[in-house]
Amino acid sequence: MTPRTWRLALLMGCGLLVAAGLWAIWQWQYAQAAREAERHAQTRLALYTTTLQGALESFAYLPGLLVRQPQVQAVLLDEAGIFDAQVNAHLAEVAERSGAEAIFLMDAEGVTVAASNHASADSFLGHRYPFRPYFRDAMAAGQGEFFAIGSTTSRPGYFVSAAVTGGTEGAPLGVLALKVSLESLQESWRRAGEKVLLSDANGVVILSSRPEWRYRRLGELSPDALTEIRDQRQFLDEPLLPLGERLADGSLRIGGDDLGERFLDLSLPQATLGWTMHYLAPVRPLYASARNALLAAAGATFALLLLGLWLRERQRRQRLRDREANIIREANERLEIRVAERTRELEATQAELVQAGKLAALGTMAAGIAHELNQPLSGIRTFAANGERLLARGRPEAAESNFLRIQALCERQDALIRQLKLFARRGDRQEPVDLAERLDFVLELLDERLTEQEVSLARPEPLRPPLRIMGDPLRLEQLLTNLLRNALDALRGVTAPRLEISLQREGGQVVLGVADNGPGIEEDALSRLFDPFFTTKAVGDGLGLGLFICFGIVQDLGGSIAAANRPEGGALFRVALPAAPAVSGEPHGER
Repeated sequence: MTPRTWRLALLMGCGLLVAAGLWAIWQWQYAQAAREAERHAQTRLALYTTTLQGALESFAYLPGLLVRQPQVQAVLLDEAGIFDAQVNAHLAEVAERSGAEAIFLMDAEGVTVAASNHASADSFLGHRYPFRPYFRDAMAAGQGEFFAIGSTTSRPGYFVSAAVTGGTEGAPLGVLALKVSLESLQESWRRAGEKVLLSDANGVVILSSRPEWRYRRLGELSPDALTEIRDQRQFLDEPLLPLGERLADGSLRIGGDDLGERFLDLSLPQATLGWTMHYLAPVRPLYASARNALLAAAGATFALLLLGLWLRERQRRQRLRDREANIIREANERLEIRVAERTRELEATQAELVQAGKLAALGTMAAGIAHELNQPLSGIRTFAANGERLLARGRPEAAESNFLRIQALCERQDALIRQLKLFARRGDRQEPVDLAERLDFVLELLDERLTEQEVSLARPEPLRPPLRIMGDPLRLEQLLTNLLRNALDALRGVTAPRLEISLQREGGQVVLGVADNGPGIEEDALSRLFDPFFTTKAVGDGLGLGLFICFGIVQDLGGSIAAANRPEGGALFRVALPAAPAVSGEPHGER
């Protein structure tokens, strides 16, 4: 045989062994569960038997006691019926005190002459019961018992009887019978939630914890037994259908076809009338227990199989790693030679890379200078145009104010150039600055553009005391200018553009909000909004440094800046800066 054939045969043998082992585990667990169910059933059967015998024996003595009473015998001897009313009342009282459903007295012909239910609509008086076994047995042997559905009341019950003696010839004068209802016993079985049956000698269910199973037969009835039941009118017109199907293993399947539920029929014979107590244990939990054990064993087998495969794979991978380690070691030796050669080449190009870095830094600085100088130049153009119009209209005083502002902007440019000369260090100038005042100044610079774009402006009302922060006025103006110019750029082409500016104090911070009703910010751009040279504008319309400069200024001042889209549309920029300490005697203003 080839190695492959050997491996295949070995795998098939192992598979058969595993299957046989799992089958053995299934059988063992099922047998264990069945034995446990049988022990439980025997315990419950003993309890139910004791309860049944106690209920029957509590009435067994009463008929023999009553037949010895003189008035009972007198009713059967007195044809005039003098004692009938007295005995009827007496039987009614005894039935009420004892809990019996009915007590009635029959003459030698089986005709009822006195009954405890004489006053009810379904009274036994005048009815004949010579066909009942409890009458015939009592007349023949002195006492009798029987279970049947009452032919008068149609209510089932257990009948116990005794013969009334005292005749001159020694023959019984009649029979006194007592009917006991076992419905309360059956109801207690139902409340217990277990499936309990009581069958008679013919296998017909007379009591059951499931009322729909009552008067069903557990097996086949012989023709003689069926004739006897009909003659005795034991179950009246009940069809006595089969309760279920008895299977080959002795279990009982109750229900139609293959959809019925299977039960283990565990029984205990009774001392009364050949009765049998049955406890039905469902088979499904037994199969579930066996299935769980099988699944656990299969899981353990599968885990062991996986462990074996893992160990085998681990060994194979270890061999591969060893072989790869040898290959890598040889490759490293070759790489070391190549690295030494490349190192010499890299050292030669290092100087070129340093020079390229200097040129890139110079380009970034030039772009920043152009961006920052462009803002004051825009303001100078605005104030110069306004001054020219004012001079043309003959208003030199107003034009002088514009020229003074041009002078202030020139000084601002000078300060910017001085800052750029430092380049290697940041300015550390910190002083209390009225943020609302700087905002008014920046809005004046942008007034012409606001008018040109027909922007509706909502600005904060003057606060007293003013909201001050610690910072550099020039850098705060840069921050405000860049934020507002960015918002105005977003409002280009928007119908009814609107710009909302809010200013308020939150704890130890002054919070500035700039909101517009523009198209908003794309989601993928939110995370890169403050990166240098990142812009969503068209080529030539911006350098992408405005928001980057804002971010740097806010960070230098110890604050935070964030951007988001508004639910009603547009963008919102929120700047939080540390508030300056309050001046002595001046409370914090809040809005």
